[in-house]
Amino acid sequence: MKAKPQVESVSTSIWHRNTAAGRWYGFGRYYAMFPQRFVHDAILNLTRAEETILDPFCGRGNGPFAATVLGRGALGIDVNPIAWLFAAAKLQPAGTPEQVMARLAEIAKARRPNDRRSRSRFEAMAWAPAVRALLKAARRELDWRDSTVDRTLMAFLTLHMQDKQGCGLSNVMSPTIAFSPTYAVKWWTKKGLLQPPDIDPVAMLEDKIYRRYERGIPAQASGTVLLGDSRQELPQRIRVDAALLVTSPPYCGVTDYWNDHWIRLWMLGFPFQKNWKRSARFNNNKEYQELITSVFQESKKHLKKGAAILIRSDQRRSTAEMCMAAMREVWPRKKLLIRSTTAPHAGISNNHGRGGRKAKEIDLLMPGSRAVAWWQSQGFTPSAA
Repeated sequence: MKAKPQVESVSTSIWHRNTAAGRWYGFGRYYAMFPQRFVHDAILNLTRAEETILDPFCGRGNGPFAATVLGRGALGIDVNPIAWLFAAAKLQPAGTPEQVMARLAEIAKARRPNDRRSRSRFEAMAWAPAVRALLKAARRELDWRDSTVDRTLMAFLTLHMQDKQGCGLSNVMSPTIAFSPTYAVKWWTKKGLLQPPDIDPVAMLEDKIYRRYERGIPAQASGTVLLGDSRQELPQRIRVDAALLVTSPPYCGVTDYWNDHWIRLWMLGFPFQKNWKRSARFNNNKEYQELITSVFQESKKHLKKGAAILIRSDQRRSTAEMCMAAMREVWPRKKLLIRSTTAPHAGISNNHGRGGRKAKEIDLLMPGSRAVAWWQSQGFTPSAA
């Protein structure tokens, strides 16, 4: 009788909502959010304790965060400031909720009378005067790039400044995508949502902060997340000798990674408008192929011998095939394995504009010599050349 594969495992209960790791894992809203099971199993079985993982398109940092909780080092990079903000806050949050609340109180005192004024119909319908004042004071005062406490508070503010009714600081908004002002005003008017909720923003944020910190912060190994383009950042880094490259590159032609976050980007100092010159939809296949290939080439220089490569890609053949072509070009001697997967919840794909259908994706794996029993048991099969 053939023995069953022995697959290394640690209970995934560490990601339960009643644990510190579980509460912080879900912090921040962004695209390409690794499900807990996916990244947990990959890191646990494709790396050993105290090794390092590399994620050159880290988004809100789920990969690096999970790695550090599991006792691995991590280097994550993302070019979008909102993604970096959430990832950096998770890898190194302020130590206590009292620190964040004290800074919030200082920002509340820094509000000016002019901060309550709206500059447009959209702004007047989006936030009550007290909320507008707090957001503008925070935008002016917080040193989110260099201060751990300020960065943590800014992450809470940007997370909750647009949300569903009763859940955040705004009138009804998508929690993920920031629609244009014209569309939002028309939609609110049609729905009779002419006034934003009159709430105490400081009290609401204090409650959000307390709930996030209720189980403390998790014990983590050392991890770093960089704000920038991996093609420029990786050549400047000392070799990290990562045992695993695990990432989800931007999906080609699906979403605009810049303009879909224009409201939150405004909080970080950018103009209060969409900027089509900075659109990041990746509609050009040639440019997208060059981006993926270049990032993989730079990432290769930071991998140790025998490292594994795991890429989660959009299942549409255009994106998946370009990722596979890049992997084969950069690692021509490695075996390429493939499996199809489906997002665990319809809501994930709903926030990506798929109307509530569960997103379908493809996992691409070059395992090296590691975890044969694991990947054989996980549905990976050889990819056709």
